[in-house]
Amino acid sequence: MAKITVVGDAVVVTSSLTKEDILTVAKYRGSELAIVDDEGEPIFVIGATNAGTGAINQFGVSFGGETHDGEKKATVTMIAPHVEGDIREWIADRIGSAIVNLRVLEQRIPEVLASISSERATIMEDITIA
Repeated sequence: MAKITVVGDAVVVTSSLTKEDILTVAKYRGSELAIVDDEGEPIFVIGATNAGTGAINQFGVSFGGETHDGEKKATVTMIAPHVEGDIREWIADRIGSAIVNLRVLEQRIPEVLASISSERATIMEDITIA
Protein backbone atom coordinates (compact mmCIF):
# COMPACT_ATOMS: atom_id res chain seq x y z
CA MET A 1 0.00 0.00 0.00
CA ALA A 2 1.14 3.52 -0.73
CA LYS A 3 2.86 5.41 2.07
CA ILE A 4 2.98 9.14 2.61
CA THR A 5 6.04 10.70 4.22
CA VAL A 6 6.40 14.36 5.16
CA VAL A 7 9.82 15.94 5.63
CA GLY A 8 9.81 19.70 5.92
CA ASP A 9 7.69 20.98 3.03
CA ALA A 10 8.17 17.81 0.95
CA VAL A 11 5.34 15.30 0.76
CA VAL A 12 6.48 12.00 -0.76
CA VAL A 13 4.04 9.34 -1.87
CA THR A 14 5.75 5.96 -2.16
CA SER A 15 3.92 3.20 -4.00
CA SER A 16 4.13 -0.49 -3.17
CA LEU A 17 4.93 -0.89 -6.89
CA THR A 18 8.19 -0.14 -8.66
CA LYS A 19 8.40 2.18 -11.64
CA GLU A 20 9.42 -0.88 -13.64
CA ASP A 21 6.23 -2.69 -12.55
CA ILE A 22 4.13 0.25 -13.72
CA LEU A 23 6.00 0.57 -17.02
CA THR A 24 5.64 -3.18 -17.66
CA VAL A 25 1.89 -3.11 -17.13
CA ALA A 26 1.63 0.02 -19.28
CA LYS A 27 3.46 -1.81 -22.08
CA TYR A 28 1.39 -5.00 -22.05
CA ARG A 29 -1.94 -4.16 -20.38
CA GLY A 30 -2.26 -0.41 -20.03
CA SER A 31 -5.97 -0.57 -19.29
CA GLU A 32 -5.19 -2.31 -15.99
CA LEU A 33 -3.63 0.94 -14.74
CA ALA A 34 -7.01 2.66 -14.71
CA ILE A 35 -10.16 2.70 -12.66
CA VAL A 36 -13.11 3.22 -15.00
CA ASP A 37 -16.68 4.39 -14.51
CA ASP A 38 -19.81 2.49 -15.57
CA GLU A 39 -19.38 3.65 -19.18
CA GLY A 40 -15.77 2.45 -19.30
CA GLU A 41 -14.27 5.94 -19.11
CA PRO A 42 -11.15 6.25 -16.96
CA ILE A 43 -11.67 8.20 -13.76
CA PHE A 44 -8.23 7.52 -12.23
CA VAL A 45 -5.00 6.36 -13.90
CA ILE A 46 -1.47 5.63 -12.73
CA GLY A 47 1.68 5.82 -14.80
CA ALA A 48 5.40 6.41 -14.58
CA THR A 49 7.73 8.81 -16.32
CA ASN A 50 11.48 9.12 -16.62
CA ALA A 51 11.17 12.84 -17.35
CA GLY A 52 10.30 15.22 -14.55
CA THR A 53 9.24 14.66 -10.99
CA GLY A 54 5.77 13.29 -11.60
CA ALA A 55 2.44 14.57 -10.31
CA ILE A 56 -0.54 13.50 -8.26
CA ASN A 57 -4.13 14.71 -8.18
CA GLN A 58 -7.68 13.37 -8.02
CA PHE A 59 -7.42 12.06 -11.60
CA GLY A 60 -4.22 10.09 -11.31
CA VAL A 61 -0.59 9.67 -10.36
CA SER A 62 2.45 9.88 -12.58
CA PHE A 63 5.44 8.56 -10.67
CA GLY A 64 8.64 10.39 -11.57
CA GLY A 65 11.05 9.06 -8.98
CA GLU A 66 11.95 5.94 -7.10
CA THR A 67 13.33 5.07 -3.71
CA HIS A 68 17.10 4.99 -3.37
CA ASP A 69 17.18 1.60 -1.67
CA GLY A 70 17.28 -1.77 -3.41
CA GLU A 71 13.49 -1.92 -3.70
CA LYS A 72 13.22 1.00 -6.16
CA LYS A 73 9.59 1.73 -5.25
CA ALA A 74 7.90 4.40 -7.37
CA THR A 75 7.66 7.83 -5.79
CA VAL A 76 6.14 11.20 -6.48
CA THR A 77 7.13 14.28 -4.51
CA MET A 78 5.04 17.37 -4.04
CA ILE A 79 5.79 20.51 -2.09
CA ALA A 80 3.35 21.63 0.57
CA PRO A 81 3.38 25.37 1.07
CA HIS A 82 3.50 26.62 4.62
CA VAL A 83 0.44 24.93 6.06
CA GLU A 84 -1.35 26.31 9.09
CA GLY A 85 -2.57 23.51 11.33
CA ASP A 86 -2.23 19.80 10.80
CA ILE A 87 -0.34 18.90 7.60
CA ARG A 88 -2.15 15.56 7.57
CA GLU A 89 -5.47 17.39 7.10
CA TRP A 90 -4.00 19.37 4.21
CA ILE A 91 -2.71 16.17 2.55
CA ALA A 92 -6.00 14.33 3.04
CA ASP A 93 -7.88 17.26 1.47
CA ARG A 94 -5.49 17.57 -1.50
CA ILE A 95 -4.68 13.97 -2.42
CA GLY A 96 -6.80 11.74 -0.19
CA SER A 97 -9.00 10.47 -3.04
CA ALA A 98 -5.90 9.81 -5.15
CA ILE A 99 -4.39 7.70 -2.37
CA VAL A 100 -7.58 5.67 -2.00
CA ASN A 101 -7.69 4.97 -5.75
CA LEU A 102 -3.95 4.28 -5.91
CA ARG A 103 -4.33 1.63 -3.22
CA VAL A 104 -7.12 -0.05 -5.21
CA LEU A 105 -4.82 -0.32 -8.23
CA GLU A 106 -1.85 -1.43 -6.11
CA GLN A 107 -3.92 -4.41 -4.96
CA ARG A 108 -4.80 -5.33 -8.56
CA ILE A 109 -1.41 -4.92 -10.26
CA PRO A 110 0.57 -7.83 -8.69
CA GLU A 111 -1.85 -10.35 -10.21
CA VAL A 112 -1.60 -8.58 -13.58
CA LEU A 113 2.20 -8.67 -13.39
CA ALA A 114 2.14 -12.40 -12.62
CA SER A 115 -0.10 -13.01 -15.62
CA ILE A 116 2.15 -10.94 -17.89
CA SER A 117 5.21 -12.81 -16.65
CA SER A 118 3.56 -16.17 -17.29
CA GLU A 119 2.47 -15.15 -20.79
CA ARG A 120 5.95 -13.83 -21.62
CA ALA A 121 7.55 -17.07 -20.40
CA THR A 122 5.26 -19.07 -22.70
CA ILE A 123 6.08 -16.81 -25.64
CA MET A 124 9.80 -17.07 -24.92
CA GLU A 125 9.56 -20.88 -24.92
CA ASP A 126 7.80 -20.76 -28.29
CA ILE A 127 10.60 -18.81 -29.93
CA THR A 128 13.06 -20.85 -31.94
CA ILE A 129 16.31 -19.33 -33.08
CA ALA A 130 17.79 -21.13 -36.04
